[in-house]
Amino acid sequence: MLPKEVKDLKRKIFWSFLIILLISSTLIGFLSVNLVNRSYTNELEKRLLTNAQLIATMIRSDKVDLTSKSFQQGMKEMAEVGEARITIIDSSGKVLIDTRSEAHEMDNHLDRPEVQAALVGKEKERVVRYSHTTDQEMLYVAFPVKVNNSIAYAVRLSMDLSEIEILTRNIVRYIAVSTLFGLLIAILLGSKLIDKMIDSIRALVNMTKQISQGDYERRIYLTNNDELTELAEHFNHMADKLNRLITKLSESNSRFQALLASINNPIIAVDPKENVTLMNVAAEKLFNVSLNDSKGHHLLEVIRNNELDELIKRSLKEGTENQFEINLKVPEEKTFRIYTNLIYREEDPIKVMGLVILIDDITEIRKLEKIRSEFVTNVTHELKTPLTSISGFVETLKSGEIEDEETQRRFLEIIEIETERLTRLINDILTLSEIENIKNKESKSMFNPSKALKEVESMMRPMASVKGIEFYFEIPGKLSYIKGNEDRMKQMVINLIDNAIKYTPNGGKVSFIIYERYGQLVLRVKDTGIGIPEKDIPRLFERFYRVDKARSKKMGGTGLGLAIVKHIVISMAGKIKVHSAGPGKGTEFVISLPRHQ
Repeated sequence: MLPKEVKDLKRKIFWSFLIILLISSTLIGFLSVNLVNRSYTNELEKRLLTNAQLIATMIRSDKVDLTSKSFQQGMKEMAEVGEARITIIDSSGKVLIDTRSEAHEMDNHLDRPEVQAALVGKEKERVVRYSHTTDQEMLYVAFPVKVNNSIAYAVRLSMDLSEIEILTRNIVRYIAVSTLFGLLIAILLGSKLIDKMIDSIRALVNMTKQISQGDYERRIYLTNNDELTELAEHFNHMADKLNRLITKLSESNSRFQALLASINNPIIAVDPKENVTLMNVAAEKLFNVSLNDSKGHHLLEVIRNNELDELIKRSLKEGTENQFEINLKVPEEKTFRIYTNLIYREEDPIKVMGLVILIDDITEIRKLEKIRSEFVTNVTHELKTPLTSISGFVETLKSGEIEDEETQRRFLEIIEIETERLTRLINDILTLSEIENIKNKESKSMFNPSKALKEVESMMRPMASVKGIEFYFEIPGKLSYIKGNEDRMKQMVINLIDNAIKYTPNGGKVSFIIYERYGQLVLRVKDTGIGIPEKDIPRLFERFYRVDKARSKKMGGTGLGLAIVKHIVISMAGKIKVHSAGPGKGTEFVISLPRHQ
């Protein structure tokens, strides 16, 4: 079944063809009839003029009596032979002889156009008009007759045009019949030709439709040796080029999309009006939007930050490539370095098509810079305090002003305490640096933590006993192996239990339990000590951070113990959490380490 569009096309072509054929046939018929009429009339005119000239010659040469019966009879015989009507009119318009009517009964003919022309000397004046005398359409030809160099008579010959009318009707009839048969034959042949042409057009339409739907392998082959076949060949050639171009563009686009997706930095492209034209996966994740929803929208609708909008506007307006830092909430506030690069048209390097925005998250860098700065400040402070104390006591002892041996001994004990404190601080800094140093290829192996934990219990139980603290230590009979550095794990547990004992009042309770759950080895250190305020928990693992600085220094802490614990846990691919209900309500540390399968 033909599609509606093809049916309409077929109908239009058919009716156009039919109308053109009808118009052509009509015009040909009209021209043919007109040509025949003109030729026949011209032939009649020549014959009538010849006879008129003959009669005029007879009148001039013989000088006959026009009123004689013999002349009138001769005119009638000539009229019958020539199938014409002969009329002789004098210069006053009076009819002298008429072969079909009585002359004396006829009106004056001076007003007749052909007579007037002849009487003024015109020899070839033809007039076609209706004759009331004969009640017919007549062709009139008048010829002047000169006698003594003056026009004395006008010889008029006329002939009715009924034969022309009959001939015209016959011609029209023949043309009509011929046209009818021609139309029937043309309709049959034209219909086949149109059907053949429509089949080719339909094939071309189907091909273009399938190509528009993405089937670039589609081709068409016509057997007709006509323009449509040539058009089909051009279509196939165009489809080949289009297929190669689409394939090339698809491959290029795939590589481009893969490249965009592989770039970890968020990238956004905008046009000169700041409407988003491109966005990679990293940008979609960062701003929690999709390219489909953002494409064509203003950048400010996607990233609601006026400062960024103003900076992008300035880059586009000035036509410069810039870089700047800005803080954005995505959803928490982060610091980004923004790089802007202009996009130029390939064919017009001066014309700016838009701008590429590359976003680099430098939040962690800024945090590390801040931590490093704080670390240097804290280390300087932590080293300066004991060194100042040692230096002061050494200067005092060197001056010899202190002679009391008891006082000297006390000063030396203080120097020893501060020296030990410096030693612990330096050792902790070195330990932390060693753990954090990514270049340090620390040996890791599979080990069972039971032995190391039992050694920790032996070391820490006496410390708990001195303070009268109840120390609960539970190790299952069988533990899975874990991967890491056994000494580091031992140090991690010691640091946690040591802190628990230090910050738990006399008579309190400290517990350590270890068990396996969901493929993890879980270590829990819990105490009934001074607890930790909720606001301090997020910063608990920062270097030199102390909840209670005075108490911490009094306990001999360096402020690096928990930082060391955190980095050891990270080095073993584990996680650490802190729970505390608040000051005076104790603290619990929970560590999860992946066990070896």
